[in-house]
Amino acid sequence: MTGTIRFENRGEVGVVVIDNPPRRNALTVGMWAALGELVRGIDREGGHRCLVLRGAGEEAFASGADISEFEHERSDREQVTRYHERYVGPGLASLLECGIPTVAMIRGTCMGGGLEIASCCDIRIAADDAKLGIPISRMGFPLAFGETELLFRLHGRGIAAELLLEGRIYDAREALSKGLVERVVPAERLEEEALATARRVAAGSPNAHRSTKAQFLRLLRDPSPVTAEERARSYDFADTEDYRIGYRAFLQKVKPVFEGR
Repeated sequence: MTGTIRFENRGEVGVVVIDNPPRRNALTVGMWAALGELVRGIDREGGHRCLVLRGAGEEAFASGADISEFEHERSDREQVTRYHERYVGPGLASLLECGIPTVAMIRGTCMGGGLEIASCCDIRIAADDAKLGIPISRMGFPLAFGETELLFRLHGRGIAAELLLEGRIYDAREALSKGLVERVVPAERLEEEALATARRVAAGSPNAHRSTKAQFLRLLRDPSPVTAEERARSYDFADTEDYRIGYRAFLQKVKPVFEGR
């Protein structure tokens, strides 16, 4: 089996690399499993304050599923169900549920499952050579319902329709105008911009980031109004040391050094 998910330690910033360059970083079943295990492990360990996700090389973030596996991993209903419910779904959920902020660094091809992974990251920064899409209907089947739900909630019906019905491929500038990415930079500046973004994120309070990400997840998965009880719980931050460090540093006009996980 080719392909792997690598981790690079950059201090407070960790870099998760989708590494399968011969197949434009297409994801095998093993890579989906490894992605979920790695992200959940990093989150539990708590030693990093921001994660950057990227593809190996300069041609692709990730081109989607490795189609060479279809015959032995996705050839019937049982295999398809296992593929999405045991591997892809949990892999995407690991990013959504991660308490550590995530930044997608998108270079070149970002298709199918690659765009799903990027969509689950908190901030998406694309090189000006990026191409983004999910032309899955051309292969004769729809996106798994749980993944369609995710795209629908993250990007809205119109974008989901263009991606899944029309099979539209966005270039970087159109992806920016549609809100699929937050920033577009020249390809030669992409890594610098992504890491600088991650360092700015890492300078914030880990406790604050975890609370904010929990709020994002709640609002994504449950569109009902926030309850009075939920609002009350959100003020738990006032009991943390990060809160005191932050406001005292602000009053003293110095840079805060947060201790929270």
